[in-house]
Amino acid sequence: MADIKIIMACHRDDIAIPKNDLIYPIQVGAALANRRFEGMLHDDEGDNISEKNPYYCELTAQYWAWKNLDADYYGLFHYRRYFSFSDEHFPTNHFADVLLDVNDEATLKKIGLEEPRMHEVIEKYDLLVPEQGLFVDKMSIRKQYEIADQHHIEDLDCVLDILSERHPEMMDAASKYLDGSYGYFCNMFIMRRDLFFEYCEWLFDILEEHERRRDFSMYDPQSYRVSGYLAERLLGVYITWLKEKGTYTIKELQRPFFQNVTQPRLPKPIESRDGKPVVTLVLSANDYYVPYMGTLLESIKENASPARTYDIIVLHRDITPRNQEVLRRLLSPANFSLRFFDTTRLMKEYESKLFLRGHFRIETYFRLLMQDILPGYDKALYLDSDMVVNHDIAELFDEDVTGYLLAAVQDADTAGLYNGFEPQKKNYMDNVMKMKDPYSYFQAGTILFNLAEFRKSYTVDEMFEYATSYEWELLDQDVLNHFAEGRVKYLDMRWNVMMDWHDIRINQIIGRAPRPLYLKYMASRKDPYVVHYAGPDKPWDNYESDYADFFWTYASHTPFMPLILERSFARKQKEEGDTLAHRVEGALRPAYVKLFPDHSMRREKAGYILRKLTGRW
Repeated sequence: MADIKIIMACHRDDIAIPKNDLIYPIQVGAALANRRFEGMLHDDEGDNISEKNPYYCELTAQYWAWKNLDADYYGLFHYRRYFSFSDEHFPTNHFADVLLDVNDEATLKKIGLEEPRMHEVIEKYDLLVPEQGLFVDKMSIRKQYEIADQHHIEDLDCVLDILSERHPEMMDAASKYLDGSYGYFCNMFIMRRDLFFEYCEWLFDILEEHERRRDFSMYDPQSYRVSGYLAERLLGVYITWLKEKGTYTIKELQRPFFQNVTQPRLPKPIESRDGKPVVTLVLSANDYYVPYMGTLLESIKENASPARTYDIIVLHRDITPRNQEVLRRLLSPANFSLRFFDTTRLMKEYESKLFLRGHFRIETYFRLLMQDILPGYDKALYLDSDMVVNHDIAELFDEDVTGYLLAAVQDADTAGLYNGFEPQKKNYMDNVMKMKDPYSYFQAGTILFNLAEFRKSYTVDEMFEYATSYEWELLDQDVLNHFAEGRVKYLDMRWNVMMDWHDIRINQIIGRAPRPLYLKYMASRKDPYVVHYAGPDKPWDNYESDYADFFWTYASHTPFMPLILERSFARKQKEEGDTLAHRVEGALRPAYVKLFPDHSMRREKAGYILRKLTGRW
């Protein structure tokens, strides 16, 4: 088989690299980097132009391959853009990107990124290039370069002057390509050795001459990528010229673009500052929920001991770098560490099969991954993000869970549902969940996990297999109760005091629970260590909800307070508008029915107008 080497240009080392012997990840701009990426090639070794990476971009990897690698075929990929070798043709955007989610093994197999298939396709051709795409409004390649903010048309004119002087035979191909609307984007290709060497000789000669003739030292950071931009246009010119010659076999392949290629590093335990056990806390949230989780973090900080070290890990898949930084500043004391772990790759296999209902979101399932995400940890405390803390959580973390899978609070709410508030709950817990003791059911908002014991007992795959086997009423809380029944240490109920939802929870639900549970709950309300805003009624939606004062006190100390208020006001305005629309409709309906009988033409026309006025379609 041919010796194929495809260089994959990388400027970060937290990405998932395909397990493929034809693909060679290389750190670009290594000569200017603060550190060297492990497990990769580096473009500053041997004959190189690594220091030119700010303006040559991925071309420093191409140059390095040209000068330092020996192969029959050479290719250039990006860390999030590959070629598809599949016979299947996938939908694309106008730019000809096949937009895909995660570059996991299943998706790579789908696009044919497997060595035997790649050999089969590559060895049939002299040159493989990306499928052509379009700029917005189908403008020409030349016009786009002229009007784009990050380009200076003088650079393209300079390159064309050089091309005219040194390769006049290619000017017709240059005009044809640049005046057309379809382009070969991203400097990607796979070429037979002789063609690759000819192309590199041609390309870098032109770019070096452009450097001599043009001063772009004062360009802004985007414009400074000028050599990479020009090379992208020159590759299109070169391909057009080769096609006109007709002496090479050329194949266009689709170009997948992966939205998420992050391979997050598994968190490692941090060192204690005081010799006492580090308090490990895990939270889950999405980006929208950051202000409410930030309020929880503020409450933890305000009640924390300065003599303890707190290691906080947030499981997420979309929290923005900006919000991550704001949360880090919020937890500025030296005894706090805050890290974020993107679960996208780990959840890809499961999420399409998982059931959601009501106000629950996919983030609730992330805690089922904890034993794999934290392999160096034997113990971790998990808190739901719709909580506030009034006590030092270090005291809870210090609970001894030896011999147990977890420690949690008995769920008086579910006990009341079981005892008759929800008639079907008894059958569900007895015959579907098949709990031996339904009153042992725990509330999962506060859980102290014995991760070491979980690893000995169940795998993450086993838990998700069970989670996807049925539409569980309380989702992963039911799942955890199934696996942990009989191996739970019950905590003082003060560590998870559920709010009195809509003034119903105490009188109508928990009031039906066995008396010992009811009394424990009522006692816990006198001094709640952790307040849990369980259910859809949240204090940021309903200012008068139970324990709302705790939330607003902590929220007022965070930078998120204006956003929380803005959302609350907007929601209130919408609710008032909807209420007014219903009132107007209700007042008009008697007269409306009389004036516009059923099935009449007048009814049809009036119905259209009324729906238009009230916004009820």
